[in-house]
Amino acid sequence: MWKETLSDSFQAFLNTGIDPREIQHTKLNDDGEEEEDETFHWMAEKILVGVSTKKPGLDAFDEKITFLNSIKNDIADMKTSVDIGWLKVNATPLIKELQNTVTQWIDRYTSFLMDNTVREVCNIEEFIKDVADGIKVLPESAET
Repeated sequence: MWKETLSDSFQAFLNTGIDPREIQHTKLNDDGEEEEDETFHWMAEKILVGVSTKKPGLDAFDEKITFLNSIKNDIADMKTSVDIGWLKVNATPLIKELQNTVTQWIDRYTSFLMDNTVREVCNIEEFIKDVADGIKVLPESAET
């Protein structure tokens, strides 16, 4: 944690996940044979705009955030003042800086989840609106 930058570490963490857009999605056709499901790609182009999809599962995020919180708690439990022989060292500024650093790491993981989810939900709402508007319009070649 102290040897790498937050952005590099976070990107490496995200890269451990699988992007569903890179996986081949198949469906069974009328003959019972598997074929590529183009509806996934069509919906993904609309719903996943601006959404980071290459990411690990929520369990990995939970594990990482829990780990960082345990580090933060360990730092909080440190002595603020240490006597080294005749020298008294005040560690409060160091402890506060370490806690701030760990808090930044925790915020990066939690804010990513929040921002990414909000973006995806907004895209889904827009998609639903577009579909609802499209359903209202009757095609010219419709037979009734």
